[in-house]
Amino acid sequence: MSIKNSMDFCKLAVLSASAVFAFNASAIDIGGGSGGSTTKMIVGDSIFALSGDIHSFLEDSLNENIDTHARSGCQMNGGNILCSSRYAVPSQYDRASKSGIETVIMNGGGNDFLLGDGADCGTGPTPACQEVLFAVEETMAGLVEDMHADGIDEIVYLGYYSTTASSGNNALNDFSMEYKIANYPAMGVKFIDSRDAFRGNERSYITLDGIHPTAAGSRVLADLIEQAL
Repeated sequence: MSIKNSMDFCKLAVLSASAVFAFNASAIDIGGGSGGSTTKMIVGDSIFALSGDIHSFLEDSLNENIDTHARSGCQMNGGNILCSSRYAVPSQYDRASKSGIETVIMNGGGNDFLLGDGADCGTGPTPACQEVLFAVEETMAGLVEDMHADGIDEIVYLGYYSTTASSGNNALNDFSMEYKIANYPAMGVKFIDSRDAFRGNERSYITLDGIHPTAAGSRVLADLIEQAL
């Protein structure tokens, strides 16, 4: 999404304000776990962290504690004013206790295009934007190798749905999701394609900022994750 475009800048401002609110209001968003023994961990960005609904829905449905270290604004590579590189998605995993963890539920990469090196990629998968995307995927591949080396049995990646914030961003997202569909199974990653579940339901599943899931959207995403487990 281009931050040079005034409309996209306004949407980014909404995203920033939402993340700041979540940082102050939600213990989930400051990287704390749920407490108690658990076999599952969440790492990622504000899709998980902003409201915390996906985490709560999963704990209720599975009747178990799930540690969460997801934080709003975090990228796969590098950092920004909302989330430093100290809490980038790979660092969330590295810093977390892996004791007893068998399953990692995750996402990541969206903020590399909203707030990071790909912030000018509002026109779709241009060669320069593809370069950023492949840098994200290189980091993801290394992270998956680390997870396997740590004995993680199951890695579930929640893919991004098409947002209402930018059609160009959705073209890039489609390119990214198709790459993941083609490559993640061979990496031992269960990939969840959430696009069809949200298509036609954007008004009820996506908040007014055009990016984050509503409670109803989070319920759908939690159900997709539960089906994949």
